[in-house]
Amino acid sequence: MQRTSSGTLAVWAVIGAVLAPVVDVVLESQGFALPGLPWFAIIGMLILSGVLLVLGWPIKKWNDGDRTKEIDPLQAARVAIMAKASALTGAGLAGWYVGNAAYYFLSAPGIRNDLAAGMLFAMIAAAVLTIVGMIVEGFCEIPPQDPPGAEAA
Repeated sequence: MQRTSSGTLAVWAVIGAVLAPVVDVVLESQGFALPGLPWFAIIGMLILSGVLLVLGWPIKKWNDGDRTKEIDPLQAARVAIMAKASALTGAGLAGWYVGNAAYYFLSAPGIRNDLAAGMLFAMIAAAVLTIVGMIVEGFCEIPPQDPPGAEAA
């Protein structure tokens, strides 16, 4: 599995940022309420970031040479996949929340500022999730092996 590139994360963020105002316009034109403050999402993303760090830390220690506790390869692969998924999801959600905040600020200046500020808090939580996902993805990289037959010089 390859590490997630910053270009891929940027694409996900741009998709989220473009999609959010489009959805907001469609919802408003159909008479539906716009999404409110996503406090549960903010708390959930921060908890997920913490859990991901806790799960990734033993893998980092093992890769750094502390082999006192054996690592289950299947668990390490699951953590790596969770880290990649968290990075991609966080990037998309960060774009989504920025797009919503921009729409709220621009569509009714001064009236929806509290909602827009909440969306910016959610964007920060999504960015934290992305960063933690990238860090833990790095924790899960297998250290390079010497090729067979190579001798130390």
